[in-house]
Amino acid sequence: MKLRGLLTLAMAAQVIVTAAALLASYAVTGSAGFGTAQLIALLVSAAVAALLARLCTRAIETSEAKRAAAQSAALSQARSDSAQMTQAVIRTALDAFIQIDDSGVVLEWSLQAEALTGWTREEALGADVVDLIVAEPLRAAFRQRMARLVPELSAAPSGMRFEVSLIDRNGDHILTEASSTVLRVGERSIINTFVRDITHKRAAEEQLIQAQKMEAVGQLTGGIAHEFNNMLTVITGTIEILADAVKDNPPLATITKLISEAADRGAALTSSLLSFARKQALQPAEIDVNELIEELAKLLATFDKKVEIVTRLGGNVWLAYADRGQLSSALLNLAINARDAMLDDGKLTLTTRNVVFGVREAVAVGAGYAGDYVEIEIADTGTGIPRAILERIFDPFFSTKEVGKGTGLGLSMVFGFVKQSGGGIKVASEEGSGTVFTIYLPKAETSALRPTGYDDRKIVGGKETVLCVEDDRDVRRYVTVQLESLGYKVISAANAAEALAVSAEGTAFDLLFTDIVMAGGMNGRELAEQMVAARPSLRVLFTSGYAYDSLHTQGRATMAPLLRKPYRKAELARMLRRCLDTAVDSAGDAIPTPYSVQADVEAFLRRQAAEDNGTTRPRR
Repeated sequence: MKLRGLLTLAMAAQVIVTAAALLASYAVTGSAGFGTAQLIALLVSAAVAALLARLCTRAIETSEAKRAAAQSAALSQARSDSAQMTQAVIRTALDAFIQIDDSGVVLEWSLQAEALTGWTREEALGADVVDLIVAEPLRAAFRQRMARLVPELSAAPSGMRFEVSLIDRNGDHILTEASSTVLRVGERSIINTFVRDITHKRAAEEQLIQAQKMEAVGQLTGGIAHEFNNMLTVITGTIEILADAVKDNPPLATITKLISEAADRGAALTSSLLSFARKQALQPAEIDVNELIEELAKLLATFDKKVEIVTRLGGNVWLAYADRGQLSSALLNLAINARDAMLDDGKLTLTTRNVVFGVREAVAVGAGYAGDYVEIEIADTGTGIPRAILERIFDPFFSTKEVGKGTGLGLSMVFGFVKQSGGGIKVASEEGSGTVFTIYLPKAETSALRPTGYDDRKIVGGKETVLCVEDDRDVRRYVTVQLESLGYKVISAANAAEALAVSAEGTAFDLLFTDIVMAGGMNGRELAEQMVAARPSLRVLFTSGYAYDSLHTQGRATMAPLLRKPYRKAELARMLRRCLDTAVDSAGDAIPTPYSVQADVEAFLRRQAAEDNGTTRPRR
């Protein structure tokens, strides 16, 4: 608008000057013709026009120069702002930024790159990126890959994403995810790369995959163990009947003993399978792990005098909450494995301490939740575990021992027990440098009741009526025979529906003895809950070889005792009397009874008598 106004003003001035000059020439000459005076006037007008044109040209040039300068300044500011924004993005990005040319020379190195690799920006700029962050054996192949990278990036405008293993300043390996793009600057190619550390993410993914695999295998082994327990229940029970019948025939009695021992070994095997599958019904209580470790150390000292046993027990270590028997078995298993890994001699170190986990630490060791844990560490100086098989050591039936020297269930059982207890386990091993197993058990928050002694030698029956619910036909027949041999009246049902039908008919019975895991729409726990709701004073006894998940579901009837398969006649008789002899009121609640020490006194006297009979006391 200013330039247009200036030109308009100049043209108007030119018209005015020309008109004034002509009028002045006519006034001087007094003639209306065109003469010298008019010519002079036109020349003056032309001179003024030339002057105005010059002034306008200068004004236009000045205006254009200012506009060009303003545009240049704006462009420069935009470039500066863009550069600052780019630097801000690089500085605030969570990922490391590395810029190199096509020969691999570092042009830019962000703060995150410093944190990731340990190399400072001053050290990295101008250096060869391959020498900085690629392991020595891989550098030649990495340079060949970089030579092919520029053409590939040029053909991919959106860039490329790939995983690459790098090393930091200390030589530690870092698994990273890189996103690269290429920028042409004249004849040069500039490669911009954002690098993200995914080491912990990949470890978490692998841990999840391993956990899912172990869970799947656990479901399979748990189901198999359940079916075997049903068969073993029939075998172990009926062999007792057979043994009693042939006790006066030594050859047959020997055979029945062999069968019984084989059945016991089968029961132990299925117990290990259930422990791995985390389907074993545990009996957790407060445990002084330091006391347990001391007992274990004394036991191990008798195994092999060449192995040095060292205990490093932390002071004021918390009580752990776990099954004492299962923990003893797990620690003994780990200790024996450690001993076997030390061929000639070595040192086995048992350590305890308190640890407090946040969410991240708990996840890292596979613990159930953040909080307080008791740590138990078993370290040996043996041969170590090869990296190739380290991830498989907890798989069931996986063993590196010779055939016949191990079942492959030891570490599986340890893993299952720890996970079922709400704890975590980790292993660190390097071939030739020994192995360290670390177990984390939850801290005991409240005191747990400890079971009192019980005389299991007496087999006591009864006259009550028992409703027996079992979906396995052979087990049902066996249980019926055993219950009748104990004097009980038996009503049998093949499933929950039949049991409910018996109850609906008004048939009287004193105790519901039911399997937990049954085919059909209702399991034993749900059956018990429904029956107890209608008959509050009804006694309930559960049985299962696969009972953990069902028992640990909320419900009134889940407070009933559990008889684990396979069981023998004496165990069945004891559990039945435990249920039937407990006094309950009309609402089904236990009636408190005065505490008696009679059972403890009798047990003490029996032990004293056994000791007296087994030893000969010298006479004075």
